Amino acid sequence: MNTREEIINLLSKNKKPLGPKTIALELKKSSVNIRKILSNLYKEGKIARVGYGEYISSVNVSDKSVNVSDKSVNVSGKSVNVGKSVNVEDPEAKKLINKEIRKYRKAYLQKLKVNDPEAFALVKKKRYEHLKRWRARNPDYNKNWLKAYHKKYPEKFREYQNRYWLKKALTQAGS
Repeated sequence: MNTREEIINLLSKNKKPLGPKTIALELKKSSVNIRKILSNLYKEGKIARVGYGEYISSVNVSDKSVNVSDKSVNVSGKSVNVGKSVNVEDPEAKKLINKEIRKYRKAYLQKLKVNDPEAFALVKKKRYEHLKRWRARNPDYNKNWLKAYHKKYPEKFREYQNRYWLKKALTQAGS
């Protein structure tokens, strides 16, 4: 186990935040190296900073696996049962996990819409506000995406442009 994993394990075992000196004493390493590793782990989002020089294990990431709570899931052709874990670094597993999250989120929002329309309206409003703020912070996102997409698939882009202008011409001719 390397130093990074040892630090993450130590932080996840302790309930209270630890500083670099305490971690260095526990692992019998130099505090300078521990500070640098803590800084890198914090930038990667694997640990969280609580106060000045104190860190805790991040809630989201403790290792590179996810526990399966459903009955069974297929990952890259293999069936994974309850209690087993899946390697999150695998791109197919990431796609599957994201698909399951989207499916769960969609089902939850549909149930919420039926059971509590006020809460659903509030969630919808908050999502709209979040996206509005995000678009304000990233005004060139669509432009940059279109440039990259145009370079990658020029024939699809031309087809899209032809359909757009044809539709626009037909709507103007009809009015």
